[in-house]
Amino acid sequence: MNRLWQTLIGRQFAAAIQMMRSAIEACPGDLWDDRTGGSPFWHLAYHALFFTDFYLSDDEKAFQPVEYHEDKAHFLPGDYQEFGGIVATPAASYTKAQLLEYADHCLRKCENVFERLTDEQALARCGFSWYELNVGEFLLNDLRHAQHHAGQLALLLRRRADIGIEWLGTRDNQPPPPTW
Repeated sequence: MNRLWQTLIGRQFAAAIQMMRSAIEACPGDLWDDRTGGSPFWHLAYHALFFTDFYLSDDEKAFQPVEYHEDKAHFLPGDYQEFGGIVATPAASYTKAQLLEYADHCLRKCENVFERLTDEQALARCGFSWYELNVGEFLLNDLRHAQHHAGQLALLLRRRADIGIEWLGTRDNQPPPPTW
């Protein structure tokens, strides 16, 4: 893959993860496990991080869930009708420290994926049989999912706690390298 595109897309992906991390850091204790409006903040954050981690893996066999993962904890209630309503938020919440560590893991994994990505790999079929995408487009799909949930977390913080999250243009909030 062209080093420029590798760098640009990798930095944007890392920025999405960093924005999720910032939202997790900023979440006040009374909102963390508040279940009155649906899935609590931590469950939404865990879902986003789990799938970021999962889809940054080469395939489902290469994926290693975090040690505290519970069966179906990565699914949000109401989103997966194929499970016939058996998906629920786990009874015990994951901690802020666990999810901050998980976000850091996702950042490291993202950097590794984009550092080693080649043109040939980007054009090859992704390792997840339920997606008919090449690796390059699949990574962009995963990036959109991460940013979608980063936006949801930021909105929850703004609406429920009047807390704003800083917009990051890149992981380190630096402009991308010029192309001219």
